[in-house]
Amino acid sequence: MAEAAPDWWRTWFGPGYLAVYDDFLAERTPVEVDQIEALLQLHPPRRILDLPCGQGRHAIELARRGYEVTGVDLSPYMLGVAKERAEANSVRVRWLTGDMREALPGETFDVVLNLFTSFGYFADEADDRRVVRAAASMLESGGRFLLEVINGQRVMGNFQEREWFTVGQMAVMERRSLDVPTRRMVVQRTVSSTNGDDTSVHAVRLYSGPDVKTMLHAAGFGRVELYGDWDGAPLVPESLRVLAVGTR
Repeated sequence: MAEAAPDWWRTWFGPGYLAVYDDFLAERTPVEVDQIEALLQLHPPRRILDLPCGQGRHAIELARRGYEVTGVDLSPYMLGVAKERAEANSVRVRWLTGDMREALPGETFDVVLNLFTSFGYFADEADDRRVVRAAASMLESGGRFLLEVINGQRVMGNFQEREWFTVGQMAVMERRSLDVPTRRMVVQRTVSSTNGDDTSVHAVRLYSGPDVKTMLHAAGFGRVELYGDWDGAPLVPESLRVLAVGTR
């Protein structure tokens, strides 16, 4: 099985990524934003940073509802898609090219979002901590950081080396390896469609709820609440995801 390049994330988020996820996520987005508003008791106007913003699905929906939104991403391709979609929906979002490990100089927000397991990508775990510190430094006093990641405790406890699933007319096969001491999972994904097979490799570091809570406290968040789903359900080992809300 191939290894993931240390900076695989620089090129992985492109047309192939959207081909697998885009339609499915578009259906989920309005409901997820409903749940974000409910979980954070959030109402416009608020200044929100979507970090990273990808194709802009959350940023655009939040802007449509009246929030002042900034979307930051490292991928020129994804930012281009986000800009086009914002214009098509007649909403205003400030789009910036940036690395989520780096704070925006002089910028502050009421809420910072890091969603859909856009975390744990870096080869060095210290870089993950930089992301959390950057988020903390950009929040007003009382501001909140919402982090959503796959539940690493569940994945490691029920690790599957192979999995097949379908997305529309595409068949997706994943081969996985797991380095337990570093909690780093490498995924070789082959997407089969009428255009042939496309294989890519990515990696993610797995975090449990307690891991996330410890990291956020170390970054200066005074209160950290953990949930197992968007409806505010408590986090349990079988939860699919970890939702952490850190208050500055």
